Amino acid sequence: MDNQETGSTSALDTNQAAELLAGVIDPERIAAEPEAAPPEPVAAEAPQEAQAQASEAEPTVTVRIDGKDVEVPLSELRNGYQRQADYTRKTMEASDTRKAAEAQIAQALQERQAYAQNLQRMQVQLESTLQQQQQINWEELLQSDPVEYLRQQHQAQARQAQLNQVYAEQQKVASLQQAEQAHIRQSYLAQQQDELLAKLPDWRDEAKAKAEKTALRDYLLESGYDRQTVDTITDAKAVLLARKAMLYDQMVGKASAAAKKVSALPQRVERPGQGENPGLDRRSSAYQRLSKSGRAEDAAALFATIL
Repeated sequence: MDNQETGSTSALDTNQAAELLAGVIDPERIAAEPEAAPPEPVAAEAPQEAQAQASEAEPTVTVRIDGKDVEVPLSELRNGYQRQADYTRKTMEASDTRKAAEAQIAQALQERQAYAQNLQRMQVQLESTLQQQQQINWEELLQSDPVEYLRQQHQAQARQAQLNQVYAEQQKVASLQQAEQAHIRQSYLAQQQDELLAKLPDWRDEAKAKAEKTALRDYLLESGYDRQTVDTITDAKAVLLARKAMLYDQMVGKASAAAKKVSALPQRVERPGQGENPGLDRRSSAYQRLSKSGRAEDAAALFATIL
């Protein structure tokens, strides 16, 4: 592919750019070309001529970014494409690894459950057979048929040994399940603790967290929850919801107490107009008296308030 095609200014999508990249960067073609002779010294060229030669040496590709056509050097496009491809590959590998691990865990749990069921069936069968053998009159069998007596004794001992092995395997499976459940619970508690700390950063302070947890526990007990239910609350969302309810009730209680204090204060009885400007009050009273009486004395009192 020549420089005229790679230097086109038409917009390319991702697939076309990748094909263009594959055509230009061809390791086999580069390896087949003879080694170029060292360049002869030439005189320093002008900056514009150097830029022109650089642009001719590295073709550009027009790509659309955020709705705009942008000319990108082919080397930059190649590096970006390789980085994206590497990131995509690693992401897919991580996803595949996680899915494979989850599938293996599910298969292991299924196989262990089937193994436990088989052990249970073997236990029932062996216990039933041994119980039947216990009904044998061993003294009479020994006197009547010593060979059968020995055979039955041998079978009973073998079955008892098998039953003991079943008991041991069942104990191992139970111990393993308990350990896994404890691990799962610890992981769950750690996850819930992280969620609480993300919502309540103040709880990173152990003293504050302990004080507020104690207050929250007392609040739930006073609200009617039993101790076992309160002590087994582990869900972060339930804790946050209970804390919101506690804070709301505390706020309402404080507001109610403040309202009671205000209502208990002695009421101040004021006459109509009391608390206003005393001079205006006297002038209004004098004007009202003058309007009613029309006497000179009341007129003089009115002028006295004005002066």
